[in-house]
Amino acid sequence: MEIFKCRYVNHENEEIIGFCLNQNCKKATQYCYLCLTQTHSDHQNDCIRFVTMNQHINQFIQVQKQSNSQIKGIIIQMKNCFEQIQKLMDQEINTLENMNQKLLNKDYLTFKSEIKIIKQFYSKEKEIQIQKQIIEFNQILNTIKNMVSIQQKINDKSNIGQVKKISIEEQKNQKIKEAKELFKKGQELATNGQFNEAIKILNNSIQQFDQDDEVYLWKGFALDSLNQYEDAIECYDKAISLNPNDYNTCYNKGFALSNLNKYEEAIECYDKAISLNPNDDNIWNNKGSALSNLNKYKEALVCYDNAISLNSNNSYLFSNKGFALHQLKQYQKALLFYDKSLSILVTPLTLKLKADSLFELGLKSQAKKFYLTALEQGSTETQYIKKQLSQL
Repeated sequence: MEIFKCRYVNHENEEIIGFCLNQNCKKATQYCYLCLTQTHSDHQNDCIRFVTMNQHINQFIQVQKQSNSQIKGIIIQMKNCFEQIQKLMDQEINTLENMNQKLLNKDYLTFKSEIKIIKQFYSKEKEIQIQKQIIEFNQILNTIKNMVSIQQKINDKSNIGQVKKISIEEQKNQKIKEAKELFKKGQELATNGQFNEAIKILNNSIQQFDQDDEVYLWKGFALDSLNQYEDAIECYDKAISLNPNDYNTCYNKGFALSNLNKYEEAIECYDKAISLNPNDDNIWNNKGSALSNLNKYKEALVCYDNAISLNSNNSYLFSNKGFALHQLKQYQKALLFYDKSLSILVTPLTLKLKADSLFELGLKSQAKKFYLTALEQGSTETQYIKKQLSQL
């Protein structure tokens, strides 16, 4: 069992030996030996050690049991008295009903023999007596109600802190639940390309609960998709502060930084993402692209090789490696990787890149063929390709 330690300054690591039961004491309830002699010196008799606390509790239990037994006895006696009163009143009602019937039957002589009963009721004597009893009963009832109310207040005073704590916790849980529902809706909108709408919903989610890193991650993604990279980075930073071990957030931040041409910072983010998950080819690929943009082609090749080892069906990995080899003037090797890329997926960019390597090797007819094919496939680099074709 963990030892209970004192937290007062200069009392640290002193073992707690009991609790102060003085209701007027404003100091910490638990106390160590130093607390007993310093903080609770004026009411040490109210400071009960753990070893004797059970004795006090057992005494409290016995007193409560005895009181409970006495109250039960009183309740039984009161119940018997009320039953007797009710029985007498029932008898009087029965007597009055019988007398009423005698009148209806014109049995006046018998009725006359019981006329005193009617006189009592007629004079209101009986009614006044009963009303006095009812008032006394109500007074007794009010006294009992006050006793219950006082006891309830005592119990409430003990429980109010816990009730407030539960209430606050329930409100917090409700807000978290609402925030998660909004997050799911925002996530769905972002997945469907409705980025502006997604951001509005995700902002509402954050208003309900601002400690969910996933919400900031998806808001950043939506902002990224709208080319609002600076705002996206702010979201990623918030997500990282809440959960520094999510590689997706680090990867996405690196992507946003790359789009702002902040390649060194982007590489730092990619390295962090790789340290958290070295088995994602996209992270290696993006790090390679950032290195290529810094003209660090040899380092980029290492990244592309790692990416390809993880996913040999991604055409862009082979295309990007081919480009790095081309920049290192290794045109023949570059062609091998462009061919591999094209065998997986034909894109105008890869066709143009292959034509560039063929051009550098002096293979003009083949270069011309791939430039023209790139244009046919919808390349947007029309001016560049026309310039290259003019040299063939």
